[in-house]
Amino acid sequence: MTAAPQPQASPTCVVCGAVVGPDAEKCPSCGLTRPTAQGGSVLGRRGLWLLAAMLLAVYVIVLLIVAAAR
Repeated sequence: MTAAPQPQASPTCVVCGAVVGPDAEKCPSCGLTRPTAQGGSVLGRRGLWLLAAMLLAVYVIVLLIVAAAR
């Protein structure tokens, strides 16, 4: 048995909690830009590569510090 689909609630801003239209680009209360309303995702292709590069840089720096401490 499956549950009946729940009616979708109005989207809210993640910062201030104000109700935001589903296709609004910015929150009317605090002005936060909503990347998902513009057709992109929060971790799009560019953002994912940037995050991976930053994590790799931190890893290499920590590895160099540990190697220099020996």
